[in-house]
Parts: sequence; C-alpha cells; structure tokens
Amino acid sequence: MIKTGFSCLLVAICFVGVPVHAQPGGGAISVDDGTEVRSIARLLDGHWVGDAKCGASKPSGSPSAPERLRVSGEVQTSSVRAIAPGSQEWVRLAPTILELFDRREREQRLSDRASDAPRAVDWIYASEDGAGARRTYYFEASRRVASGSVADVDHDTDPPGTVRIAVAGFLHDTSGRLTPLGTKSELRWEQDGLPAGPNRPDLTPLGIVVHGERSIWVMKGQSGTSVWFTLYNVSPAGTLTLLTARAVRC
Repeated sequence: MIKTGFSCLLVAICFVGVPVHAQPGGGAISVDDGTEVRSIARLLDGHWVGDAKCGASKPSGSPSAPERLRVSGEVQTSSVRAIAPGSQEWVRLAPTILELFDRREREQRLSDRASDAPRAVDWIYASEDGAGARRTYYFEASRRVASGSVADVDHDTDPPGTVRIAVAGFLHDTSGRLTPLGTKSELRWEQDGLPAGPNRPDLTPLGIVVHGERSIWVMKGQSGTSVWFTLYNVSPAGTLTLLTARAVRC
C-alpha cells in the first residue's frame, strides 16, 4: 500500500540543471537542531560529498527548535525567508507558479486525472542578494484528487483516499522578470481517515550556502522518522541536485 509522505505512485522527476565545474577550497555544512550539531556534507576536491554522522535520538515528545545551518572553511551562509500567503509578493508570484504547475501536469499527462480539482500554492520561500535586485524563489504547489477519479489505483489493495499531485521548483526574479529554473512533480497517496501528515513543506529550506559563484539551497525532507538533506545548486542557468544525505540516528 502506498503511504503518506515521500512514497509516491510516480517516480520523482529530478530538477533539470547544468554541470557545475569543480572549484578549489574546502568546507563543511552542519545542521544545529538546538541539542546537537550534525555534519551533513563537506567539500572534497571541489565536489560536495555526504558526511552524515550518527546522532542521538531525541526523547519522544521533546520540542523541536528551529534548525540552523553552520559552515566551516571557505563557505558562507545566507538566510531564506518565508513568503506570507496572501501578501503582495505572494499574489504577484502565484499566477506564474500555477502556470508552471499546469505545464508540468501536461508534460506528465496528469491533467486528465486532475479533472476540475482546485490547485493551490502551498509554500513560497525567497533568497535575495544584498541589494535586493535579484531574488530566487522556491515554491510548492499541489492539487488533491479523490481516488475514485483515478483510473489506475487498485482499490482492492489500496483503501479509499486522495491522490495529491505535487509540483515544486525554483524561480529567478530579476527586476520583476520571473524565469523558471526547473520543476519536479510527484503523486502521493493520502489514505482517508488518517492524518494527511504534518503541516510543513515537502522540502524545508534551511538556508543558502555560498561557495565561489555557487548558491546552494540546503533542504530538509522528512517522512515519518526518516530524515534527509538535499543540496541544490541553483543558478540562472538551471537547477542541479548535488547530493542527498540521509540523517542517521544512533
């Protein structure tokens, strides 16, 4: 049975990007969750490699502190801000995001499944340069369709539920001109009568790591007790997945 979270009916389509040339220098990325600092990646001969270390498990029910990036060596960090739903910035971006959603549906031949189910922009995050003239946005949008309208769901093995069509991607904004930098799509199963999952993004941006000319978005994903961190190199030329590091608990 297909479960809520990152289990999906359709294999995720990776962001499309361009090759990134190796750069000299070293450094490391760690995540501070308020109780410990865990390394997740480091530079080796100009390439980012996974460096996940075993970490202690938090007691059940313990509060979660906001996670922060820590870096060492020849790398720096910059922050990411969440865009408030309904704000002027949100309203300006929404039509472009929904247009990209529709395009992705057509490319993946999902439109016939979606019928007239409404679309929604779920999350938008932004990073910007010091002058604020150039911004990069990460977005997530979705549409939920009752399983009765999805022809290829096996109702003998999968109980009634909802198929969530999720599209995520990046946008580049230069003086108000929005340019897509890549999208990915997934289908996810949400069983009726069970919680739809925590009210959080599928991938939560923790911040930007800057190394040379690279601006790398560090994202956290979680499904149940499984946690991972993915690094995306985002530039005006496109988006490239650099690595995914799985968090390991002792």
